[in-house]
Amino acid sequence: MDFDPNCVFCQKQAADYVMEGNLSVAFWDIHPVSKGHLLIIPKRHVTQIWEVSAKEREALIQMVADAKKLLDAKFEPDGYNVTINSGAAAGQSVFHCHIHLIPRYWNKVTKRVGAIPGQFLVPKARPEFKDYE
Repeated sequence: MDFDPNCVFCQKQAADYVMEGNLSVAFWDIHPVSKGHLLIIPKRHVTQIWEVSAKEREALIQMVADAKKLLDAKFEPDGYNVTINSGAAAGQSVFHCHIHLIPRYWNKVTKRVGAIPGQFLVPKARPEFKDYE
């Protein structure tokens, strides 16, 4: 496993993990946009999503699906944003590949956090869309 001693994500410990697999882990975002905001990362230090191996990509996608099930049970959100910021110009601020899994709730005010695309896209009240998955 590649490790960068200067990377804040590489310094995470097992006690920080909400979920752990062979190639990926998930932990709570320290600046959450909403309740349940998770980060999902490869265990190996890679800067960009474009650098992960096929097996790591598969593990990351599986962990997103598994994390969604966990968040569904724990928080019952109304929807999700799944976001990858790749590069400083795209808003990436920690240069260890990571996926934001952001639960969304009807009529909840979100917190402004850096450059997470779509963080303010939750409409106030749109009951006509509540039955769509």
